[in-house]
Amino acid sequence: MKIRPLKIPSVFSGPAALWLVGGLPDRVSLFTRPNILVFYLLAAGLTSLSFYVLRTGFYNPNANLAASLLVLGMIPLAWHQRWYRWVVHVSTLTNLTLITYIATQTGGINSTAMVWLNVVALPVLLLLGARLALFWTAIVLVSILALYVGMNWGWVSSSRQSDLSALPWVWMNQVMALANLMLGIRLHDHLHDQELQKIQQRNQEIMLTHQALLQAQAHKDNFVAAVGHELRTPMNAILGFNGVLRQELADEPEQLAVVDHIRSSTDHLLQVVNDILDFSQLQAGKMPLYPLNFDLAAMAEEALAGQRAKATEKGVGLSVHIDPALPARVYADRQRLLQILRYLLGNALKFTERGEVSLHITTQGRRLRWEVTDSGCGIPPARQAHIFRRFEHADEQTTRTYGGTGLGLSICEKLVHLQGGQIGVKSQVGQGAQFWFDTPLQAALQAVPEPVPTPADGRNEALRILVVDDNAINLMVARLQLQKCWPQAHVVTADSAVEALSLLTESVFDVALVDMVMPEMDGMQLTQAILQRFPDKAAHMPIIALTANTNPVDRERCLDAGMCDVLSKPIDMLAVAYSVNLHVQLAKRVAA
Repeated sequence: MKIRPLKIPSVFSGPAALWLVGGLPDRVSLFTRPNILVFYLLAAGLTSLSFYVLRTGFYNPNANLAASLLVLGMIPLAWHQRWYRWVVHVSTLTNLTLITYIATQTGGINSTAMVWLNVVALPVLLLLGARLALFWTAIVLVSILALYVGMNWGWVSSSRQSDLSALPWVWMNQVMALANLMLGIRLHDHLHDQELQKIQQRNQEIMLTHQALLQAQAHKDNFVAAVGHELRTPMNAILGFNGVLRQELADEPEQLAVVDHIRSSTDHLLQVVNDILDFSQLQAGKMPLYPLNFDLAAMAEEALAGQRAKATEKGVGLSVHIDPALPARVYADRQRLLQILRYLLGNALKFTERGEVSLHITTQGRRLRWEVTDSGCGIPPARQAHIFRRFEHADEQTTRTYGGTGLGLSICEKLVHLQGGQIGVKSQVGQGAQFWFDTPLQAALQAVPEPVPTPADGRNEALRILVVDDNAINLMVARLQLQKCWPQAHVVTADSAVEALSLLTESVFDVALVDMVMPEMDGMQLTQAILQRFPDKAAHMPIIALTANTNPVDRERCLDAGMCDVLSKPIDMLAVAYSVNLHVQLAKRVAA
């Protein structure tokens, strides 16, 4: 049967049409709670009106007419949020009153009209929730109890209409009550479907937002990596030429001071760039750990070595104390621990004008405890809870006086957490500060230490070194620095991978330093080509990557391609000397 919609007069501010029976519209947007309330008022009003038309003579039908007019008259108020709840309660009370009145006239609790009490609280459940539905259910039960008491006291007649004239009325009660109950269930299903669609739509929006954030994060990471690469590349030339000039001007103090100022400013700029790159990688969760065996005392001394000149200049003592019970060699990420210590020691020296800065390394069960203590100005207690947040300083005066990006302590915290540790601070104003952190303690995995070359190892060897880089300035800097480090070395440069392969067909080299990013064929592709075309030469020629990229993924790509090590630009000649000497010695040991 085709379902016909009921036309609602335009004076009402609701939708133009609502479906009364059978099918419901497919557009879920029609099934808002105000619309369902209007639907309920229409159903209740028209049902009561039908009983007014079907006159039985058992009770006064004007009660049905009055209830219908009252319920239908509240329809314009249903779409107003202010009156919505009142309309639900008043209509429910009207229907309950009507049913109770009819029951008193047609047999009390024995009346077939009592079946309507089963559906009185249903609209409240759909429109206002379970708590108010329970309230109205309680009122219904009280009404039933009142009818029962009234029957026992003789106030309500218990005689039930059982002649044939009552049959249409009884049948209509049962059918209409059942229809209203099924209608309520169907409306509930549509409300449930509507909520599901809203949830699915919201989930879809969240998914799209998540994808947009991931894409934005990828763009940001690429941008930061590109900017870092572009900043570090010219710094490689500045620091490289600076080191050469310092050696050349060693006998001219005034010129040497200018060179040192250039070096200091460039180091500061490089530190800012490194902080930004490290923080970006830590935020993105893309910084892996590279644990290895290392000497604990040597690492601690290296951390202090970079701060001794500043400590001497300020007249501040600098010391290290290591618990004798600790193993001499441990297994951890040496580079990241060194990075944390360098920042904490540098930070302590920055805020200490007199006294001492000390590093204590102790053990607490199966954990290493690192403590950097100073006698500086201290940190107010109110600021200690925020000191590890990014871009935070103790106060504005600290920012103006000492500068800094405010990323250092945040980076330290993230690096400590990355290693499964905790970090904290103890301080009182005017009494210095103690920054501490702990990390898992694991002894070295092997008893026999690997060879540890020094920068002086092989200094007088006539190494044949191949340097591959598409930047002419970088090639010039590398040649000058390598010649200073190995005066007897023969340094050959190539500005492309193709030229490097051509040189390898004619010559043999002890080591190759290869730039990772090059046009046409990058460093990884060149390494794979060397391993395929010249396997015998590659077996005795370590390939070391030089790159201005700091992304750990790039490091893994280089190592997976067959490179022995990855060094970052700007080139640290101590690191280059260490790596070259180590891998040349290992290659010679393999050859022997």
